[in-house]
Amino acid sequence: MGNLPRRLFARLSPLAKRVVPRPILRFLLLHVLGVNRPYAELGNLASRRCLEGEILPWVGARYANVLFVGAAPYTHHYEKLFRRGQYTTLDSHPSTAVWGAADHIRAPVQDINRHRRPGSFDCVILNGVFGFGVDTVTDQRAVIEALHQAMRPGAFLVVGWNTDRHGDPEALGLFEPFFERNAEAPWAKRRTFAGETHVYDFYRRRP
Repeated sequence: MGNLPRRLFARLSPLAKRVVPRPILRFLLLHVLGVNRPYAELGNLASRRCLEGEILPWVGARYANVLFVGAAPYTHHYEKLFRRGQYTTLDSHPSTAVWGAADHIRAPVQDINRHRRPGSFDCVILNGVFGFGVDTVTDQRAVIEALHQAMRPGAFLVVGWNTDRHGDPEALGLFEPFFERNAEAPWAKRRTFAGETHVYDFYRRRP
């Protein structure tokens, strides 16, 4: 698509997002504008294959109310792994709502409890948030505290983060006294990937 059509689409996009059905809008963004092209190699990463092929299906088979923090062109298909009413997404950027679930919250993750009752979720996926907008220890701590309130006792928390972008959240004490390491297989240990800085840690909400 040339520059002129792109500019016209950008001007019309606020209206389009209100009146064009989401499947059609996604098709235009993905296949006409190619918004997913910069992320084409993401699916080849072992960490992403683990998330999509192992973690999310495992979560979908066990938990009734799942919150996925973040929405992007490369995450919109995750909703298909869950039953209707099982999966909620959250993102603070208005432009990402088109990639969110049918149940999508537009808000910072720190504000989740303004939009849902305490204890609403039995699983939260917090992947690629720390170091990508939530960068300071103070802000990261605020996220952990908010999620503790939003989750039920014993709820399952998945934290995906990059070791080259900030310090180890657990070593910094961010999860105390709100969460403890998950001790149950298959997620009893940190998952690492050769040649990558991305890792996954798994926790349980303390009472």
